Amino acid sequence: MTSQAPAPSCLGQETTEIRASKRRRLDQPSAVVGIEHQRPGYSESPGISDIETLYNTGCISSANLVESSNCNLVCFGMVPKIYAKCHQAQLPSKDFAVQIVSSQQFAACDLDIHGTILSDHGQMLQGLLDDETIVIHACCTIARDSTAQEHCFRQTLCVLELTIYGPFDLLDEIGDFFQAYDVYLQDPRDCHRDVKYCNPHRLFSSDWHSCLLLSDFLSTTTLGLAHLEDVTERVDLLDIISSQDHLEEADQPRLIAAALHRHQRQALTFMLRRERGWDLNNSGQDVWEAFDSGQTRYFINRVSNVHQADPPAQFVGGIIADPMGLGKTLNMIALISTDYEDYNQGGAHWGNYDSKTSPVAATLIIVPQPLLATWEYQLSEHVKPGYMNIFRHHGKTRLARIDDLNNITIVLTTYQTLSADWKAGGSDRINFMFSVSWRRIILDEAHVIRNMKSRMARAICDLSAISRWAVTGTPIQNNLNDLAALLKFIRACPYDDPKRFESDISRLWKSDGDVEAVQRLKRLSKCLILRRDKRTIKLPERHDFRCPVDFSDAERKLYDSVHQKVVTKLDDVLHEGSTLSTTGIYVNMLQQIESLRLICNLGVHYHSRHETAIVQASSEWAMEAQKAFNIQREMEVIFCSQCSSILDLTDTIEDTDQDTPQFSQCLKFACAECSHRLRLAKKTMVCGHPSRCPSAPVSIANVAFEETGFQLSGPARDLTNDMPSKVKALVADLKSLASNVKSIVFSTWRLTLDVVKAGLMDAGIQSVRFDGKVPQKQRSEVLNQFKTDPNCRVLLLTLSCGAVGLTLTEASRAYLMEPHWNPTIEEQALARIHRIGQTREVTTVRFYIRDSFEETVMEVQKEKKNLAGLLKFDNDDGSVDDSLGALRKLRRLL
Repeated sequence: MTSQAPAPSCLGQETTEIRASKRRRLDQPSAVVGIEHQRPGYSESPGISDIETLYNTGCISSANLVESSNCNLVCFGMVPKIYAKCHQAQLPSKDFAVQIVSSQQFAACDLDIHGTILSDHGQMLQGLLDDETIVIHACCTIARDSTAQEHCFRQTLCVLELTIYGPFDLLDEIGDFFQAYDVYLQDPRDCHRDVKYCNPHRLFSSDWHSCLLLSDFLSTTTLGLAHLEDVTERVDLLDIISSQDHLEEADQPRLIAAALHRHQRQALTFMLRRERGWDLNNSGQDVWEAFDSGQTRYFINRVSNVHQADPPAQFVGGIIADPMGLGKTLNMIALISTDYEDYNQGGAHWGNYDSKTSPVAATLIIVPQPLLATWEYQLSEHVKPGYMNIFRHHGKTRLARIDDLNNITIVLTTYQTLSADWKAGGSDRINFMFSVSWRRIILDEAHVIRNMKSRMARAICDLSAISRWAVTGTPIQNNLNDLAALLKFIRACPYDDPKRFESDISRLWKSDGDVEAVQRLKRLSKCLILRRDKRTIKLPERHDFRCPVDFSDAERKLYDSVHQKVVTKLDDVLHEGSTLSTTGIYVNMLQQIESLRLICNLGVHYHSRHETAIVQASSEWAMEAQKAFNIQREMEVIFCSQCSSILDLTDTIEDTDQDTPQFSQCLKFACAECSHRLRLAKKTMVCGHPSRCPSAPVSIANVAFEETGFQLSGPARDLTNDMPSKVKALVADLKSLASNVKSIVFSTWRLTLDVVKAGLMDAGIQSVRFDGKVPQKQRSEVLNQFKTDPNCRVLLLTLSCGAVGLTLTEASRAYLMEPHWNPTIEEQALARIHRIGQTREVTTVRFYIRDSFEETVMEVQKEKKNLAGLLKFDNDDGSVDDSLGALRKLRRLL
């Protein structure tokens, strides 16, 4: 039986007379001294039937579980060392839960054990039992120094610990009550109820709002709270484009079954305004404003303050960039539903389409493939039955002609499907999807198209529509070019041309005009982008911590040995100053750095399949290419050496039927489209070296990225005697939580989750797992088990699978097993639990090993969060620096 701390609105509801009455009940012992409180159903010496009653009714020492205790129920602390004697020949070796039957008696919850409490604390216990609002959880520990004579008489000395729960308004009275008996409440050892911890004998407990949840307090003390680093105050640099704080609230759409939150009705207002096109007469409130001078009309760009005589091209749509967890999917569904509302009839510019295409009334929604099922579920959940017909254009179910769209409201498809449909096979034949003008196009996870030169981005931008919406919680991930790509898709004149965005904003920023550049970006964002602070909605608080973990002596010895080997090798190469074979050395060093990171997770159980040597032969590179590609991609953005399109970690998608990308030993990358063209032309990838470097196919799919080139020193199930230090800290924290608290454990690698799984099994903690190897058909089943099975407390999830598209608000705790090079990936993962629908306070814990390479990774994270980093444009030629300079860069990291 558990209870969550209720809202603080109940404070102060009880009258002074009631409070005084409670205090009298605590202070006054039973009227007849020596006659102990007899509770219904229990005799002087409880037998087996009484114990069964205890077990069936729940092993807590409160006969009532009264309603009043539900108002701000808190934990007051623990009463230690209540001495007692057990009556049983066979006693368990571990602690066990007991029920306080009376001030003199106790009984085990699920064992045939009962005992007698020594008289020292009888009056104090009676005062607690007499108050119906007090709940006691008791634990019994057998004294290990009990004599043989005691065992012979079946009387064994034991110690009881009592954890006290009750309403917050009894805080002062509880403190005075225990102090009168010279008892001072200690910190509890276990969390029976995930409520606030307010100890009247600790300084921090006077204010209910400032008290931690008991589970948070226990976890921080278990992990060493004195060493935890609170990183809750996060500075989101995307706040620079936050806007639209004072929007009016649109009416609730009649087709939407779910009641929209205030911020969602405001979003609907913003979208409906943008679907009316430019507001040229609204005194500078839009990008463009019309200005009449005599007989001449000018059009002023309010971002750059440049005017022109020609009217701007019509534009309908925008960018929805609210942070993750604010319900953007429901926002877009609500917008589609307004096509059937009276107040929106005629509002959109139905004539705003390419005359070469045929207009259709359907909205096209484009999503990453894993989100197809999510969108279908959201539509079925939120739209009233019978109003919208949905068609999935994917796999074997494809639209072929315009008549197929009769009575279709929404077409759901994926980026990869449209990329494959676009000029299929290199022909000029126009696929049906590109021959119509859609009522509306919605891109979910729109940052997928930020690589403007990629086939996928060009295909999506080639679609015709009246209204175009880009939806993403991360409109800027690497630099401002990401935002330029979204503006190109929505066709917001003049910034549908990336060169204008560069000249008006990016170039100005880089030439010391940063103040004006910021103001221009804000003006542009206010008109076209909807992004609100996450505090716009009243979510439960989120507490973020970093947890430093120390290596054991054996782990430190192994780590230092590998680290010294890497540093020595790099120093030798840099001292020689030769460029000979630097690419092979660079790849080797990347793998060694990965070894350092894996040791931080696996401890002494880290084991390389072989000593990594410098890769020379083409056959050797074929075996090492995927591993090197994964490491390089995680560390930084990768360019296609043929077309200069960009690929980074957030583009983790499924492989397609096209040719797979190629990765050379000199770290040149050729995207799938370029690899396909090279194959058709019977050419090989050009790397720029006199003799062509070997190349090999690589996968960009989730399942490939979760792999490492390393393995454990033995089966994971055999590691329980010497768990890695990180896993020990994780398991200890999970054991301290209440049984109804669900948690998610994230890691980049499946290998780490193998070890975590073994640790959880050894601790008796049930878990399920979701990674790239779980078949699509089984994924819903896995998630459903985690959400609905009360015994399943932990979900093990790889970052590549869990960073987007999942709603996991059943969990209120998340752990990141290692720092990631890309802080956006971490934030996307944590947003799975801190979002609309979450009812509990959320705690996140990021593990890292002290004095290790992981601290360097966290420093790189800070640089990526730095605003200056958003303005860095990568190598113009799309090449990767494989010279001695790259090795020097690695050396600085070490």
